[in-house]
Amino acid sequence: MMSERLKPYYSRVPTKFEIAFSFVVVSIVTLMGLLILFGTFGIGSSYRVTLGLILVGYGLIRFLMLKSKYKSVKRKDMSLDEVPKEDGTNLRNP
Repeated sequence: MMSERLKPYYSRVPTKFEIAFSFVVVSIVTLMGLLILFGTFGIGSSYRVTLGLILVGYGLIRFLMLKSKYKSVKRKDMSLDEVPKEDGTNLRNP
């Protein structure tokens, strides 16, 4: 069996810090996209709309991906294989 360190990044379970850091980065990127989109920075009109929409879209897509990853981690933590019944067997494997 591969050690946790040798597993590819996409197949290992992220830590709580990594998840929190990712949510902070996504919120910053989305906020920057909104600020650019609303013209807070002195960027030309055509570039402003394009760049703003790209950053907001990236932020939303990345947020949805993080949310689904977080849900799968929570599901994996509370797997039916690990929940014991009263007679000592697991819910999935009687």
